[in-house]
Amino acid sequence: MNLHNLSIFSSKSPPKNLIWDSVKTGLWFIGFLVLFDIAVNLLFPYPANPRAKPGKLNLYFDYGRSIEGKIRRQVGATDESTALLALAGWLDSENWSENHEGQPVRPDPGEELLIATYGMSFSNQVSRAMETINPNITLRLIAGPAASPNHSFAAYQLDRGHHEADVVILGVLASSVKGLSAISGMTWGAEVPAAFTFPKYVMENGELKAIEPNVQSIEQLRVAVKDEEKWQAFVDQMRNHDRFFNSFLFEENWTDYSAIIRMIRRSWGQKHQVGLTNEIHTSAGFNQDLPDIQVLPVMVQEFAETAQADGKLPIVLLFNDRGYDDHLFEYLQPTLEANSIPFVSTHRIAPATDLKNFKGDGHFTKHANQLIAQEVLEIIEQHFPSAGQSENRVK
Repeated sequence: MNLHNLSIFSSKSPPKNLIWDSVKTGLWFIGFLVLFDIAVNLLFPYPANPRAKPGKLNLYFDYGRSIEGKIRRQVGATDESTALLALAGWLDSENWSENHEGQPVRPDPGEELLIATYGMSFSNQVSRAMETINPNITLRLIAGPAASPNHSFAAYQLDRGHHEADVVILGVLASSVKGLSAISGMTWGAEVPAAFTFPKYVMENGELKAIEPNVQSIEQLRVAVKDEEKWQAFVDQMRNHDRFFNSFLFEENWTDYSAIIRMIRRSWGQKHQVGLTNEIHTSAGFNQDLPDIQVLPVMVQEFAETAQADGKLPIVLLFNDRGYDDHLFEYLQPTLEANSIPFVSTHRIAPATDLKNFKGDGHFTKHANQLIAQEVLEIIEQHFPSAGQSENRVK
């Protein structure tokens, strides 16, 4: 064969049977994906009942559902038909009254002090450990799921004047500081979103200004999910003021019905969350140049000043959890010390670098909580000797 014939042969199109084989392979692949998608949805459906607990695989294949889709599924017409997670964390002072959920407004009979704690599960666990060590105290616990500092601070402000607490505690969790960039638990907890909302704070003329969410209660959320105009206004507010908002992750559409696209969305969501979190916190500490983060020291100072003006003892409780070393303490130490604000930081008591201090779910162990609680009680007993000494000291 000469070069001319070779060039003609090499320039010819692929044989028709080769093209057809490629098409058939592609069709088989697409067919397999469609069957896989259908099979997953049939074999591992997510429970229709918002109160039902899904199986592990059912939950796994649902992680990538849109946030809006999950929230609409959580919210029922009544509290009884609504997921417990969707009911948690709302900043509603009426729900904190003496007759609701056992929240006391004054010390129980025979007890000396009422302690009001604003935070999350971490602060609740330490507060309950305090009660175990010193039974002479009564607890008022206001918390939200993995609550960010802006939620806890707003809860404290809203609760002022509604109780007779002698001590107020502001719990700050290092891994939740990123929530300062959000106005709802929906956007920065995309895989298992919590519906509750809270203000976002910005600095204006040297003072904190709250951007209040359009939806502020579970009742308002029930109305919004059925009212397209109100729902869109809420979504637009998150789009404008919530750094974690992402349309692909949030908005409900036909892609929610595809198991494969749900898995793709979950992967994208994890990348999105990690990227934003890394803008807020790195191995070197918190990004102090980020305006969202700069409000935290001001928030802590205002908490202490207003509590003291109300005649109460303020305590800031810093939880340095896994992956955050002592970075929260490092960031707030100048503010705490310059303003003589009583505080306890877990980095010395139960270092985040020692995994023995944590349970599998990321919370501190019972022993670590007791050690942290004991330090908080020591501060309280310095100011209120009449409360009595703790009876069950931890060794």
